[in-house]
Amino acid sequence: MKYQSQGRVGLSGPARLFFLSISVLLLSGCLPKTPLVDIPSAENIRRVSDGRIFITGKDALYRLDQSGQAFAATAVVSDPECAYFAGLAELNDWLFFVCATSSGLQLKDLKFSEAGYLKAYSLIDERVVSVMELSGFQFPNGLDTLPGQDAILIADEDFFVALGGVSKATFDFSSGQPVLTDYQPHWIGPQQEVYAANGVRVVDGNVYLTDIGFFKRIPLLADGSPGQAEILFKNLTVLDDFDRYRDGFLITDFVKGRLVYVPDDGSDPVISAGGLSSPSAVLGQPGNGFQPGEVLVTESRGLQASRGNQLVKVDIDALGLGGCSATE
Repeated sequence: MKYQSQGRVGLSGPARLFFLSISVLLLSGCLPKTPLVDIPSAENIRRVSDGRIFITGKDALYRLDQSGQAFAATAVVSDPECAYFAGLAELNDWLFFVCATSSGLQLKDLKFSEAGYLKAYSLIDERVVSVMELSGFQFPNGLDTLPGQDAILIADEDFFVALGGVSKATFDFSSGQPVLTDYQPHWIGPQQEVYAANGVRVVDGNVYLTDIGFFKRIPLLADGSPGQAEILFKNLTVLDDFDRYRDGFLITDFVKGRLVYVPDDGSDPVISAGGLSSPSAVLGQPGNGFQPGEVLVTESRGLQASRGNQLVKVDIDALGLGGCSATE
């Protein structure tokens, strides 16, 4: 994928339809959304290989269940030790997530000596194992995998000192559960011009991540090490998590309550209308039970009182829809 920083290139039919649709939404003034379930401080969302959808929130790791047109969030893991649950990544039939505790703040670098635990939930038999203590993080959040290396990437969103990045933990699964074998703290960091990573994804030999108001790509070099970051999008805001969508990436803008689409071909990013409340993460392909063009967005508890704390469905292909309260 070659990124072109200047100009617009020709778009395929589906991409052109996407741009047209999202432009209509911009003119409508508000991105239409349909609330599905209430989840306190809804955070990350992932669809695993068997089609199940999982969501993290303040109180639990949830599974999204559907019966007809009705949805429910079923808590599959809860733990009073966890101040909140975050980050989701699937590797070898295990769903990894963050159990955050955030204690032991070190004044020298504003990192937590006891930031929490990286845990794994078995997608086969529902066992939960703690696989790694998280130390030296400020806000451990986004997760993704390097499947060929049996590794999990862990983002650290460091707002205060700008010494965040992405750590890399490698596991052995031969015992029937993940066992930590190697850990590289801040594998990606200021040396790659990354300072406060939040969402993270590995696609086609590149690591993509959000870094406060930036969306960046870090190429993986021939020896597997990360190269220098390239800026694909920037804005005066806070970008949160993101997902693949068609031929690009769909990113949540936590502060401005909107979605940002960054195409692979380097053409201009497209910004949706607002109307979302502290959107944290997006699932670009929900699968069975949803129509093409429908995406799921977690609304956290953030900038607007008495708003958010739910999972919503957004039809970004809808034409001529407007009015913030049309489906609320």
